Amino acid sequence: MEGTSFIAQDVNLECSFSDLLVRRPKVSDKALDVEEVEQPKIKTTKKRWTPEESEQLKTLYHEGKRVTTIADSLGRTVQAVKNQIRKLKLRRFRNLSDEHIQYLKDNYWLHDVDTIAKRIQRKPSAVVYYAEKLGLKRPKLDDVEPPIPRRLMPYDMVKRVAVLERNCPDSKNRVDDSVVIFYDKKGPSVPMMAMHLDELCSALDVHFGRRAGVTASALTHGYKAV
Repeated sequence: MEGTSFIAQDVNLECSFSDLLVRRPKVSDKALDVEEVEQPKIKTTKKRWTPEESEQLKTLYHEGKRVTTIADSLGRTVQAVKNQIRKLKLRRFRNLSDEHIQYLKDNYWLHDVDTIAKRIQRKPSAVVYYAEKLGLKRPKLDDVEPPIPRRLMPYDMVKRVAVLERNCPDSKNRVDDSVVIFYDKKGPSVPMMAMHLDELCSALDVHFGRRAGVTASALTHGYKAV
């Protein structure tokens, strides 16, 4: 069958070459009809987090484990772990150096969080995080008599010293009853820090190589300490 051409049945035979320049040929979509197959919907159920799982999540997260590793350990999806981390408001911070850890241990109860954060060049939230991790707790106002100011100032040269006798019935003597208050100005000002006098005397005994109680006895009895 030479010279015979096969023309698709869905092509408009009245379309000429000039028509192609101004309009597109009409093509039937009968042959393109495809039966749509409905995909089965995947049922998802939210599994509640137990208190034990949440504690395990906190432990793994604070150990620096990756979210994918935590998800595998708990048998959860990565998204579920991320959602629970946001719900528990968990945060991680860059590790502190040994020097900064020791500074935090020595000064957490003396300075406020903002002051410590400036000293170690970290955010206040990081200071609170590591204080909790190290088990550091500030004494309550009722634990000290007289109460020590909550927001103590950074160390500075002392300009004025005052001694406060508390008249506490549990005090053994006047040294045990007294508190030394340090000021950074000669005139009226906010106390920069305070210290129990007996603790100060004990520190002086150790520093100058005296036996315990020598400095306190010198204050109360007025004799030369040997």
